[in-house]
Amino acid sequence: MDAPWARSPGVVIFAAPDAYGWRLIRVMELTGRPHDLQPIWALADAERYGANAVFLGVEFDAAQRKLMVHDIEEGFSTVCFTDHTRSMAA
Repeated sequence: MDAPWARSPGVVIFAAPDAYGWRLIRVMELTGRPHDLQPIWALADAERYGANAVFLGVEFDAAQRKLMVHDIEEGFSTVCFTDHTRSMAA
């Protein structure tokens, strides 16, 4: 959590240890823009639900990042929904 993950382009997963491995709290695309506050706010939101670990997959291609987030959200039930998942659930 202390590493400079928020400045990296890629996909981030906020998670918490669970009885059977990891519980995914939130998945988010990172643009890699300096001074972007969205990842920090997302971490604060995820921490409210127990997240205490950050997993980062570095990816420079924006289209590929979107596919990665979609793939993770389709395969797992995250606690916090992104806009994509929210529209799919409605």
